[in-house]
Amino acid sequence: MSLQSMISGLSHAEKLEAMDLLWRELSRVPSDYVSPEWHERILANRGANPEPGKPLPLNEARSEVKERLNARRTQG
Repeated sequence: MSLQSMISGLSHAEKLEAMDLLWRELSRVPSDYVSPEWHERILANRGANPEPGKPLPLNEARSEVKERLNARRTQG
């Protein structure tokens, strides 16, 4: 059975869990993972052109991101 067919057989929630596990494994040793060039360009563009509005303190931004991710997980 190929990896692709295994993934196709997973539920939405299982796919999210697999993605989370893969990300944790990939980020275990950050020096082993190099961000793709397109990601560098997006980050540079966002830094040069921030979205309008009041910036959030880091802890509030993290909480907001976690809430959004949890909401997506419960929808699946």
